[in-house]
Amino acid sequence: MRGIDHRVDDASDDSRGRTVLAISRQLGSGGALLGQTVARRLGLHYADRDILHGAALALGVDDAAVEPLEEQVEGFWERVAHMFANGGPLGPYIPPALPVVDQADLFAQEQRIIREIAGRENAIIVGRAAAHVLRDHPGLISIFVHAPESVRVSRVRQTYHLESIADATSVVQRSDQQRAVFNQALTGRDWMMASLYDACLNTATIGLDAAADIVTGIAARRLEPDVHPRMSSEAILPFDYQR
Repeated sequence: MRGIDHRVDDASDDSRGRTVLAISRQLGSGGALLGQTVARRLGLHYADRDILHGAALALGVDDAAVEPLEEQVEGFWERVAHMFANGGPLGPYIPPALPVVDQADLFAQEQRIIREIAGRENAIIVGRAAAHVLRDHPGLISIFVHAPESVRVSRVRQTYHLESIADATSVVQRSDQQRAVFNQALTGRDWMMASLYDACLNTATIGLDAAADIVTGIAARRLEPDVHPRMSSEAILPFDYQR
């Protein structure tokens, strides 16, 4: 298997004037919901699962064929939680047989798609090492969303209706480990270093609503006068808040 390609192309001229929020998050911290909320308030493109879908299309395979590689590329332990919730095995997770593409192929395509999005429109991109992929992008705002393990375990357990704290703890800890390994291999740094990001938010301390307000304010200042935030009381989508 080929190693991960550390090369990142320079931001294209099209990226000038574009604002892109790259959200890195611990499982259970609420990073995905935060991204969805800010994207809706500011009318920004929200990119998450569609990046995987686009990469699968480019590789000529179904999404399901490359999903196991996302575990190795960046971590998809939130989906593993469904196994526990549905009475699956409690032992170590064993992914299905690897598809005909490898993780280097997948990550190369995801990098391409991330850079294409960042070059054509203002956007919020969740996960997939977007902060590193776009580190030379002139409009990048990098955000790290985190929370204490106990809080994240509780959220994951509640979201997936897991029977035991042990099951939820296993899912959260494995996600942390996989994401740490991936980011260390890619950047040579600890992904939880605050200095790697423009802002770090502990959602257990400030709450998801306040975190969304903070990130909305940061993005709106960068986007002005193109975008004016709609700070309404509209309902926040209930799904994926644990991610």
